[in-house]
Amino acid sequence: MEIIKLHRFAEKLEIANYGRRTIGAYCYGLREFMKYLDAQESGVSPDTVEPFHLAAYMAYLRFGTVKQRRFLSTSTQSLYLNSIKLYYSLMYEESDPRQNFGHYIKSPKSRQRLPRNVPSEIQMAALLDAINPATVMGLRNRAMLELLYATGLRSAELLGLTVDNLNLSDKTLFIHGKGAKDRIVPVGSWVVPWLSEYLQTARPKLITKRSPCDLLFVSKTGRRIPHANLCYIVAKYAVNVALPMLPAPHAFRHACATHLLAHGADIRYIQELLGHACLGTTQIYTRVDITMLKQAHGKYHPREAA
Repeated sequence: MEIIKLHRFAEKLEIANYGRRTIGAYCYGLREFMKYLDAQESGVSPDTVEPFHLAAYMAYLRFGTVKQRRFLSTSTQSLYLNSIKLYYSLMYEESDPRQNFGHYIKSPKSRQRLPRNVPSEIQMAALLDAINPATVMGLRNRAMLELLYATGLRSAELLGLTVDNLNLSDKTLFIHGKGAKDRIVPVGSWVVPWLSEYLQTARPKLITKRSPCDLLFVSKTGRRIPHANLCYIVAKYAVNVALPMLPAPHAFRHACATHLLAHGADIRYIQELLGHACLGTTQIYTRVDITMLKQAHGKYHPREAA
C-alpha cells in the first residue's frame, strides 16, 4: 500500500515537471515519514494522520534523530518536511482539502550558505578554451558548457533541453524550469556559432536510427547524458587547466550569476535568468564577489594604510 502511495506521489511530481533527482529526493523524504509512522505511531498512515502526529514528527526530526552521531541538519529536516507538505498538497488539494495538512508543517530556518569555489572569469575562460572542438565529443562539450556558463542553467534543465527549445535566429532558449516554472532566456551571441556548428556537424553523428532522440545534447550512443557524466566532463577539463578546486556543474550557474553581477547587471535580471522564485535567493550572489570590498579595505583601513 505504501509503495502505491509513493508511485502515485512520483507520478504527480512528474506531471508537475519536477526533475528526476528532485522526485527521488522527495520520495525518499516521504518514505522516511512512512517509516517513522510505522515505528512510532502504530496503525497510523499518511492518510490517517492528525495534526498532533505531524507536530510529533517535527520534534522527532529536530531532537530525536541522530545520524553518524550528529543531529539532522536543517537542510535535511527541510527536505523531509517539504516532502510531506508537497505530498498533502498534491494528493489532497482537489480530492479532500480537509486532509491537506501542509499548513501545519513548518520547516526550520536554515542558514543561508554562500556558494563556495566559484571559478573566476579567468578560470572559466581557461576551462572552456581547454576543450578541443576538433572532435565530435569535444564540439559537443564546448557547445554544452559554453551554454551552461552563458545561461546559468541547472544541470537537469541543461540535460533535459530539446532541439525545439532552442531558437538560434532569436538567440533565445525556452526552459522547463524547476517546479513547472517555464522561462525564456537569452543564449548569448558568442554561444550561437558553437551551437550552430554542433547541430550541423556533431549531433547528427551521435543520433542513430536505433535511438532517435529530440534532446539537444546527447551521449555518444544518442541518449540522454547522465548527471554523473556531466560531472565527469566538467572535472576532466578542470584538471586539464589545474584549477585548485574541481568545480561541479552547478558552479557554472554560480559563476554566471556572480560575473554578471560584478559587471553591473541588475539583480532582478539575474533572478529572471536563473529562474529564482524569490529575489532573496538571488541576493546571495551580492555577497560572493568581495573584490571591491578587498580593494576598499586595502585602501581605507588605517592598519593597511600604515
